[in-house]
Amino acid sequence: EYIPVSTAKDADLYVTQFDGSVIENAGMLKMDFLGLKTLSILKTAIAYVKENHGKEYDLDDIPLDDEKTYKLYQKGGTLGTFQFESEGMRKYLKDLKPTTINDLIAMNALYRPGPMQFIPDYIKRK
Repeated sequence: EYIPVSTAKDADLYVTQFDGSVIENAGMLKMDFLGLKTLSILKTAIAYVKENHGKEYDLDDIPLDDEKTYKLYQKGGTLGTFQFESEGMRKYLKDLKPTTINDLIAMNALYRPGPMQFIPDYIKRK
């Protein structure tokens, strides 16, 4: 009723060509939906493990304190890991040497244009 919309070509969602800031300034609600192919990749990987090794896994049962996983992150071995695979992020992970899920949450939050300047301070204080 208020703005022209069309259906997205890859989903049954209504979209508009207006920039998000224009929509917000007009008093409309802007919603960004990110397509995370990572979840599909994980689902496929779990299916492959079951098919090839006969082991079943549930994403909700994967421990958040797996030592081998943190060793990979400490070495920057995160290629293919959503939001942790860029060269800059991998450098900071090597410097931080994360040991808890909270370390990863903090790094994910800090590795943004605004707070990125505070990453070295965060690492020093760990």
